[in-house]
Amino acid sequence: MLQNLYDNNIVIYTFAGLGGFGLLLRLIVNLVYKHLMKESDQLGETKNKMLKHIKLKFSTCYKLKIGVNNVDTFVDKNLLKYRFCGLLLSTWENLCGQVLYLILLMVPIITVFAVLEDCGQDQILMTGTVGILSAAVLILVDKSINLPGKKKVIRLNLLDYLENFCKVRLEQETANPELIEQYRREYFQVAELHNKKAKSGVFRDKRSETAAALETEADSTRDELSRRREAKLRKQEEKRLQAARREEEQRRLQEQRRAEEQRRLEERREQAARRREEERLKLEEEREALEARRAQLKKKAEQKHTVKEEKQKQQEEKELILHSMEEDLKPVRNHSSMEDILQGAEEIAAAQELGTKARTELKGEQEKLESSRLAKSQADKPKLHTMDPQEEKLIEDVLREFFA
Repeated sequence: MLQNLYDNNIVIYTFAGLGGFGLLLRLIVNLVYKHLMKESDQLGETKNKMLKHIKLKFSTCYKLKIGVNNVDTFVDKNLLKYRFCGLLLSTWENLCGQVLYLILLMVPIITVFAVLEDCGQDQILMTGTVGILSAAVLILVDKSINLPGKKKVIRLNLLDYLENFCKVRLEQETANPELIEQYRREYFQVAELHNKKAKSGVFRDKRSETAAALETEADSTRDELSRRREAKLRKQEEKRLQAARREEEQRRLQEQRRAEEQRRLEERREQAARRREEERLKLEEEREALEARRAQLKKKAEQKHTVKEEKQKQQEEKELILHSMEEDLKPVRNHSSMEDILQGAEEIAAAQELGTKARTELKGEQEKLESSRLAKSQADKPKLHTMDPQEEKLIEDVLREFFA
């Protein structure tokens, strides 16, 4: 099959067709850029829709007092949106490049397959030569038309007109519309004088038509200026009314703010008074509680003191009783008789009758004293005179009754 393609020169025709298609695309793109370059060089009188749209959009931004801060970005954005036959210019340029890359890719691939199929050296060389020549022609045409240079010229023309002419004129029209009207009037006068001095009738007719057109444009310009002045006055009146409304709104907001602050201040004062009253009541309650506590503690202290005094009195009574008992029970060192012992027992019994309450509380202590007295009596027995068994029994009975 590949041999058939080579024999019928289909591959050569394919390379030639691709080369011609790429060349046609480059010529079309070149013509478009030339037209844009020519129109952008006379941007004030251009008839190109894209350029007129750029001018109108730029002037509208200034008429609306928006302005264009970055003119470079504005121009680049609008140039990238330009379409020819429904396709962007960048798409046309990409198509030209893709055709060149396709030819350069097909030449080695077809050559390799032709060598593998043994299609003949002459045919392979001829086909490769046609493909390489087509690619070379496309490269030469691409470099000769210099599309990047044309794009740069178009961009510079747009920037020059918009920044150095259109922007300045729009700013002056916005700032001094009367001065612009005077310039136009002087221009129309010069144009009329020039028309009067014209020799040929055709020239005069053309100049009269031009003057009429200029006069019509001047009338429309005057109407536009009057309309702008009225719009400016309306805007100033609206701004004044808006400023008055803003001042009234601010005054009302300030009054509301002051009323709110006064209300908050009153609330804080009431809260502070309530807190002070609560603290005062709390302090009074604490003071009353402290006084009650102090009185209670004082009462308890008095009760403790009374109990202590009573205990002290009881202790003194106990000591007196014990002392008297010790005195009574102390053994007689010299000649003792039965009568003295009985008399001491009677005194002990009489002391026992002093109070039943003291005797009941001192049982334990008496038992201790009994043991101590018994120990003392045993210790003092050698010093005492010997007693009869009857006397000893009588003393034990008396002591038992006493401690019962």
